Amino acid sequence: MRKLLMFLAVLIVTVIPTHAQESYPKVEIYGGYSFFSSNQFPDRENLNSPGFGASIAGNLSKNFGLVAEISGNYGQVTLPGLVPDVTVPEFDTDVYTFLVGPRVTSRSTGFDLFGHVLFGGARTKVERFESDTDFAMAVGGGVDINVSKRIAVRIFQVDYLPIKSDRNLFRNEEWSHNVRFQIGVVFRVGGE
Repeated sequence: MRKLLMFLAVLIVTVIPTHAQESYPKVEIYGGYSFFSSNQFPDRENLNSPGFGASIAGNLSKNFGLVAEISGNYGQVTLPGLVPDVTVPEFDTDVYTFLVGPRVTSRSTGFDLFGHVLFGGARTKVERFESDTDFAMAVGGGVDINVSKRIAVRIFQVDYLPIKSDRNLFRNEEWSHNVRFQIGVVFRVGGE
């Protein structure tokens, strides 16, 4: 993990210099669908009915910006053995993440590639249990296809999203290893 963070820091420093005459959007607003695969529970569970993702990015240069995002994912999880005489109970579950951090973008005429490292929290709520808010981070990126100067389609965003829990009711591990996939639309504001 330390090597990955060091690599991203070097990458950020190398792309910050840019020419003043280059055009880029000052703000990018994203909204779309989110799919979340989690091992926070006894078995890996998928939460996708329907999930959402939203973010706002302020671009400080053509290639570097800061992003804040939230996502919500919903579904039912199976927690075997918790209710007597019921072999496989299912509980309504939701996981909300709220994260911020730097984003590096490689821009071209037809599409943009981006990568980010985000830090924040995740709130997990399982029906009949107390909700839990824990430290979370996301390391990932994606591709935006430029439809016009002001609109792009995010054909995918993939994040490795570990969540650290001090009191995990369902697993003996301190960290859960999760993956999040998103697709949607990006609206761009500012720039020329």
